[in-house]
Amino acid sequence: MSDKKKENIFVRFFKGIGRRFVEVRQEMKRVIWPTKEKLAQIAVVVLTVILFAAVLLSLVGKGTNQILTWAGFYHQAEETTAATTAVETTAAETTVTVSGTTTSAADTTAETSQS
Repeated sequence: MSDKKKENIFVRFFKGIGRRFVEVRQEMKRVIWPTKEKLAQIAVVVLTVILFAAVLLSLVGKGTNQILTWAGFYHQAEETTAATTAVETTAAETTVTVSGTTTSAADTTAETSQS
């Protein structure tokens, strides 16, 4: 086997993280940062493009809505209403079926008043 002992996985992991931080620091030293004037100029351009896109998309949406409304897409051709009627029933008209025998409600009320 190898005379060199393999390092623990945690040690290798944290050494790798440390190496990455060193590489990032070295790379950040090579970056050419913009001046304040250039940064302000770029920010104005970005905000102008965003504003233009927002206005353009808003106009397209409103225009499409107007076209679809004009074409009748949002308008129902015929309104329908459901008429509901309730039929009143009296106790005399109601019949109850209990174990094969049909009894009207009037007979039931007469029996209960006799008891």
